[in-house]
Amino acid sequence: MGKEIPMNPNQQQANINLNPEDLEDVLCEKCENQMFEQIYLFKKLSAVLSPTGKDTFVPLQSYKCTECGHINAEFLAKNRDV
Repeated sequence: MGKEIPMNPNQQQANINLNPEDLEDVLCEKCENQMFEQIYLFKKLSAVLSPTGKDTFVPLQSYKCTECGHINAEFLAKNRDV
C-alpha cells in the first residue's frame, strides 16, 4: 500500500487515535494465519510508455502469508489502485 502525499505541502494531516483492538484482523484466505511478510511483484512497462524509451520493470509492494505463502486477492495490484 502506498503512502498518501498531500499535493499542498502546507496541508496538515489530521491526528487520528486508533486502538488496535478496534481494527479488523486480516487473515490469510487459505490458512487463516495472521502473519504476512513483504514481497514485491513486478510489472513490465513497455518502451512506448516508459519515459526512458526502454522497457522498464515497475516493482509493486505486496504481502504473502508466512505460513503457506498465499497472497490474498486484496493484496494484488489488479484489485487495488496503484
